[in-house]
Amino acid sequence: MEAVLAENVDILYGSYKAVEGLNFKLDEGETLLLLGPNGAGKTTLLRTIAGFHRQYRGKLSIFGKEPVDARELISYVPQSHSLNEVVPLKAIEVVSVGTIYKEGFFHFRFPKDALKKAREALNFVGLKNGIYKPFNKLSGGQKQRVLLARALISNPKLLLLDEPLSALDPSARAEVATILGKIKKEKSLTMIITTHDINPLIEIGDKIMLLNKKLIAFGSPEEVLRDEVIKSVYGPLARAIKIESRLYCITGDVHLRGGR
Repeated sequence: MEAVLAENVDILYGSYKAVEGLNFKLDEGETLLLLGPNGAGKTTLLRTIAGFHRQYRGKLSIFGKEPVDARELISYVPQSHSLNEVVPLKAIEVVSVGTIYKEGFFHFRFPKDALKKAREALNFVGLKNGIYKPFNKLSGGQKQRVLLARALISNPKLLLLDEPLSALDPSARAEVATILGKIKKEKSLTMIITTHDINPLIEIGDKIMLLNKKLIAFGSPEEVLRDEVIKSVYGPLARAIKIESRLYCITGDVHLRGGR
């Protein structure tokens, strides 16, 4: 089944086209890695698919529904979380909020069922020993895993992640990438992940989209991560280098590595 289908989609802010003439199809269970320079429209596309930004033209369907009608099927993790870290919420409480908001109610005491689901989600992302730790005392990688657990608790069919590896050190990036691989393997979700660093994620990417306000390339890693394609977006100094079975892409201050 088609998880996401875009046909001649223009995404607008007033009269300004943030994304123009977008056509692509993502099948259920596939993972799409979304690449492009700053200002390319990556976050705008995610927010439109999630149903938050509604000003677009063309056909955009999520499991056969309009984005705004598919919200119950989607979990979206933005690049910057909106949690007020002055409020001393524990990890389990942050995750529990994911099911409470989904069900449309809020309590000062979290329901037992929500806490049970939160415990299971935190176990899944490898934070069994951090369940009761204050969120504001966790490391960057641990916080990202808590946010992933919160996204998973409502059992979405489509997971949208905006730069989940940004601002993390190499060790934390590897930890979060491992959890994303586990999600792909064990949850069989459809995922769209924006990233500037494809290194830790290439092994889970079924499709890669290179976006720069228009669709530059879409396909398998081998089809997209080619020298001429990379240069068309990142400039003449960018290049793709293949050494044996590994593909290395250099895009200025960001190094993208892939390979099958």
